[in-house]
Amino acid sequence: MKKQGILFLLTLSVILMISCDSSENEGVNQEEVSKDLIAKLENAHFVTHNARITTFMGERGVAVEDMFFTFEQIDELNQEIVGPVTKQYRTTNLVKKLPRVITVSVDPALGSLGSDALDGMINMYNQENLQLTFQRVAFGLKGKRKANIEVTEFYELESGGFITLGRAAGFPTRKGDPAKGFGINSRWFELLNPSLAEVTGTMAHEVGHCIGFRHTDYMTRESCGQNVNEGSAGVGAIHIAGTPTTSDATSLMQACGPADRFNNNDKIALDVLY
Repeated sequence: MKKQGILFLLTLSVILMISCDSSENEGVNQEEVSKDLIAKLENAHFVTHNARITTFMGERGVAVEDMFFTFEQIDELNQEIVGPVTKQYRTTNLVKKLPRVITVSVDPALGSLGSDALDGMINMYNQENLQLTFQRVAFGLKGKRKANIEVTEFYELESGGFITLGRAAGFPTRKGDPAKGFGINSRWFELLNPSLAEVTGTMAHEVGHCIGFRHTDYMTRESCGQNVNEGSAGVGAIHIAGTPTTSDATSLMQACGPADRFNNNDKIALDVLY
């Protein structure tokens, strides 16, 4: 879906309908991803043409699509692959020990827009009366006081017609904890001046990954104008009862799109899982 000449990709990037700077990206490690890592990621059904080695949330690994995996996690992806799965929507691992309060924090580097968007995202989820309740805490706390999900700032220039909006640090762990957080690209803020609703929706989408949601159109990525099946990606892709088994154009969890709120099927999925 186009908006002012730009196709917003809530999960990974924005396809700019303008020419882009061909210089190297600032803040991105340009080290080449090995053929072995590429093979492992492709075996897990990830699209790897923009895969790159980088440091994210203090750990070193590979950024691929809208996800980040450490080298150890990439090995685990391949250990869990049991074959292609179709028409399914959540990961095998979900958040456990319900009911549960999930603490979240946001990097002050994202300014008032990031802060307000975090509050909006928390309200979106808490209004659904789930067994997961989201609660804001200060950023940068240590030890047991550290937020379960941290929203960090990173700066990455557009490349190849794309600019990354958000990058999630994976899916729920085998122990049943949410992924530890995600990043928001401050370059997006200065380049495109997104609205509060757009940033809030992007944060809500990335939190969806952190608690176990796959893309609604993972089997086609048709919202991105593609025909690519993400497959199980080694983390599972299990259909959620009561929701469509085909793409849902207005879902917040579409691979690409301008959605900034849960639609009815998103709410059903949240109710079923949490």
